[in-house]
Amino acid sequence: MKRCLVVLAVVSLALAAWATEITFWFAGGDPALDLPVVKKQIEEFEKATGIKVKFIAIPWAEHPHDKLQVAIAAGKAPDIAKIGSPFEHVLARYGVVEPLDQLIPAEVQATFIPAILEDCRYKAAVPAGLKGKLVSIPYFTDTRVILYRKDIFAERGVPEPLDWTWDDFVEYAQQLTFDDVYGFGTSGRYNSQFIIFVWQAGGEILDENDYPLFTSPEFLEGINFYWDLYHTYRVVQPGAVNAHLWDVRKMLAEGKIAMYIDCGDSARVLYEELGDKLGAGLLPKHPRTGKRTAFFGADSFVILKQSRHKQEAAKLLLWLIDKDRMIEYCRVSGFLPARADAAADPVFAQDPIKAVFIRQLEDSRGWIKHPEASFIARILRTEVQEALAGNKSVEEALRAVQETVVAHFKEKGYLR
Repeated sequence: MKRCLVVLAVVSLALAAWATEITFWFAGGDPALDLPVVKKQIEEFEKATGIKVKFIAIPWAEHPHDKLQVAIAAGKAPDIAKIGSPFEHVLARYGVVEPLDQLIPAEVQATFIPAILEDCRYKAAVPAGLKGKLVSIPYFTDTRVILYRKDIFAERGVPEPLDWTWDDFVEYAQQLTFDDVYGFGTSGRYNSQFIIFVWQAGGEILDENDYPLFTSPEFLEGINFYWDLYHTYRVVQPGAVNAHLWDVRKMLAEGKIAMYIDCGDSARVLYEELGDKLGAGLLPKHPRTGKRTAFFGADSFVILKQSRHKQEAAKLLLWLIDKDRMIEYCRVSGFLPARADAAADPVFAQDPIKAVFIRQLEDSRGWIKHPEASFIARILRTEVQEALAGNKSVEEALRAVQETVVAHFKEKGYLR
C-alpha cells in the first residue's frame, strides 16, 4: 500500500512538472486595490484547469508597453497580456498579435458593448488579411461625462445635463458663470477635452485610407466651438490652456467651476468629497448630427503570436472576462465593465453616477488606431494650444497640423 502511495505521489509530481505554464503580463494595477482580485481569480483558474500561470504585473510608471515591445523583439513575449488601448493596434500593424475571432466564441463576443468591441477590430489594410479581425478583447472601459455641482446648478436654475444641445451648453455655461465661478472647466493640454466636439460635428482625424482630415469643415467647426468657449463666450476658467485636469477637478470640488468633462476615476474621488452634491450628465449633442460622442479608453487582452500555448491563453482570457468575474473586478477597481450584461448589473445600472457613464458609452469612441497615433496627438495638442493662447488662428493651427502630419506620413511611407 505504501509503495502504491509513493508511486501515486511520484506520478502526481511528474504531471505537475509537465503541466502547461503560460505567462501573463498585466499592465498597471494597484497592489492595494485590484491586483489581489486578479491574483485570486488566477488561483481559481489554476485549480479548475491545471494550467499554471506566471503572473507579472508591470506598473504604468515602468512603461509596460515598451517592455512588451522589447520582449517581442527578443523572442520572449508573454503568452497573454493586458494592455492599454489602442496599443494593440500598433502591435497588430507589425503582425505580432493573434487574431481572436476563432479563439473567442461568437456568443461571448455578443455579450460586449458594441462600440467597445468594435474598437478592438483592426481597421487598416496593412498587414493584409487582418482588417476587420479582433486583435484584442476589452476587459474594462471608462468614458467621459459632464461632472457638475448640483447645488450650483440649482442656485442658478439650470436643468441637469441629460439632453442638452450645443446651444444649451453655451447658454447654461454662461448662466453658470457668475461672481468668481466659471461655468465650464477644461484644459487644452488634453486632446480628449476638444476632440469630442470634432467627432460630434461629424469630423474625423483620418479617412479610411489614413489621409489626415484636420482642415475639413467638420474638424474646423469642432475646434472653433471649443475656442469660442474660451474667447467668445468666456465661460472657461483662467489658465485653462495649460491646466492640469486634476487642478480642474479640484476647482469643481471647491465650487470655483460649475461643471467639467472627466472620467470615472475623477467621479469616484469627487463623490468622496462632495457626496450628493456631485451630479453626472451626458455630453451635449450637435444640433445637425445629433451626436454627443465622448472619448473613451479601455484596457484589453491580447494573445501574442509568439505564444506556444494560445489555446491555454484563450482559456485564461475567457475565464477573466466571465460576467461575474468582470463585475467582481470592476466593483473593486472602479472601472466600467466592457460586457453589456455586466454593465446591466445593479451595482452599475442603479448607481446614479455610474448609470450615466454606462449611457454615455452608447456614443463613445477611442483615439485613432494608427502607429503614429502618439505623434498625431502631440502635434494636434500643441497647435490647438497655440490657437487657444491667441498665437494663431484656429485655421492656421489646423493647417499646420495637416501639413506636419502629411509630411510625416510621407516620410514614414504611409502616404506617397
